[in-house]
Amino acid sequence: MRLSRTLTATATAVLVLTALTGCGGDADEAGEDFGGGTGISGGAPKADGAPKADGAPKDGGDLPSAGDMASIEKFINQHAQCNNLQPFDDERSGLFDKEAKDPAFGIKERAICHDGTHNVITLLAISDMAKFQAANRAGEKHEVIVGKDFAVVPEGDNTVTALMAAKMLLLTCDPNDYQIPSGYKQLKGLAEGCVMTDYARS
Repeated sequence: MRLSRTLTATATAVLVLTALTGCGGDADEAGEDFGGGTGISGGAPKADGAPKADGAPKDGGDLPSAGDMASIEKFINQHAQCNNLQPFDDERSGLFDKEAKDPAFGIKERAICHDGTHNVITLLAISDMAKFQAANRAGEKHEVIVGKDFAVVPEGDNTVTALMAAKMLLLTCDPNDYQIPSGYKQLKGLAEGCVMTDYARS
């Protein structure tokens, strides 16, 4: 995923006020890759190498819930598009294909679908979110959009924007390479070193 956000430091109070009242911006029109390992680029790590996270309820708090594949598909279609749901990905075009077969990840089901411009969306029904986060941090450290008991990895920016507007959060488990600007949520994940945020950088 590559969402374009420009955070410009200013020298005058007027421009600071303008930046504070005008943040949010429109999502990029281009549907580019999201979640490819640590491929979300930009920003520098904090001095201590990890974002400081606020506490989050261990049950997922206010994150949306969708415990089976039909519910995940329905949730995405309420906010974006999830066309031609496929439980088997013969072309291996999505992510977490191998991980879905590994019990350590706590993935009970995986499927893919496509958005309106044919970008792949990977859907994951999660039986144990703590295990999923811990295994993801120990493995490829994919950046994914998470709910309480499911995860979604869209290739298109528009789907990312729509799902995060629907109260899903971005999960990052790479504390050395993800700086979250002030004012955005920084919630502790269910595994050490993982953070959930409403900030998706370019």
